[in-house]
Amino acid sequence: MSSILVIDVGNTSTSVGYYRNGKVSSVGRCQSRFQSLEEVVPLITKKTVDAVVIASVVPPVNARWKKALKAAGLPAPLFVSCELELGVPIHYPKPEKIGADRLANTAAAARLHGAPSVVCDFGTALTFDVIDAEHGYKGGIICPGLPLMFDYLAEKTALLPHVKPSKTKAVVGKNTTQAMQIGARLGYRGMVREIIRALENDFGVDQLPVCCTGGYAGWIFKDWDVPAVIDSTLTLCGIGIIGELNL
Repeated sequence: MSSILVIDVGNTSTSVGYYRNGKVSSVGRCQSRFQSLEEVVPLITKKTVDAVVIASVVPPVNARWKKALKAAGLPAPLFVSCELELGVPIHYPKPEKIGADRLANTAAAARLHGAPSVVCDFGTALTFDVIDAEHGYKGGIICPGLPLMFDYLAEKTALLPHVKPSKTKAVVGKNTTQAMQIGARLGYRGMVREIIRALENDFGVDQLPVCCTGGYAGWIFKDWDVPAVIDSTLTLCGIGIIGELNL
């Protein structure tokens, strides 16, 4: 089985890993809009690979990544798109509008968790992607991500600070920072619960398999009564699966 360098270029940061035999290893991160090759070469040259596959939601930096790969002596990349085989059909009016990361999540969820199922990706945006047993990928839901919530509160108010998620069991904040963290966690949980409940009603099932990925998935789902599989490498795994199916 070939070894594939898998790259997930997100709005803020990029994850880089190595996919082989259904497993992802040696995961590293860097800024998506890196300024020098020295920032990324150590990440993309850890292991010898047969191919490179990229899922990018930031088209302006694609040429930069091509240049970095070429400079490192690596193969030209295959970019994830709706035109590739995903291992699951797409039942969507304009599939070219689906983000490459969401296509990768769909490919991984379909193989690892089956259908119906839903993928929650907690990144800069919070996305839900829905896989139907009959039609495959049928659409999704997009919400503001936790970083956007915190940034917006700080930017649009005079007295609220920039804060980051922090673990707390408190329900009532004793200071401004704690109050914002509680509001984010409980508010996000309420939003996620309501969306999952609506999807379950739409499918007519009591419990829809939920797979979560992204940096804040664990923060939201830890010690919560909503069952979910948390897989930090889901997107990279999906990129690797798409590479297997198309190279």
